Amino acid sequence: MDFGDIMNDWDARKQESARKAAAMAKVPPARESPARSAQERWLELHGVSQDALRDEEGESGLYLSRRDIDAMPVDAILDLHGKTATEAESALADFFNAARARSSRKLLIIHGKGLHSEGESVLGTLVARWLERCPAAGRNGKADRTQGGSGATWVLVKGGDQRSR
Repeated sequence: MDFGDIMNDWDARKQESARKAAAMAKVPPARESPARSAQERWLELHGVSQDALRDEEGESGLYLSRRDIDAMPVDAILDLHGKTATEAESALADFFNAARARSSRKLLIIHGKGLHSEGESVLGTLVARWLERCPAAGRNGKADRTQGGSGATWVLVKGGDQRSR
């Protein structure tokens, strides 16, 4: 049993406890919003296209779990420590172009935790916003503690023949 299994088990137990507490208190279930109901009805009628799945996860079209992503090797690492915002944006663009040329799948961007910044991490925020705009960037998240934790971000690279999101 790994940490992911432990967390899934914990979440399931937590949800079950909440259900039991609600039943014991005889609290009526929360009402679903009309927008959510409409979305669910649409998905029931139309489903999710295979193109949408491929666009999200790459050419294979398979949904990767967090465990699968964690198990993937990091193909390239970019360290942005000491860079200005302008230098970091330029480095990110060059890094992604090179990664796509090498057909990299998983990248690690080290931006630091912002300990020397006033307020939140300047480079961490910049990286998050840059990834949102980058058509080559797929799923991303905070790195594992062994790879930098909140001071680093992993990102999956979309294939070159895919549509931008």
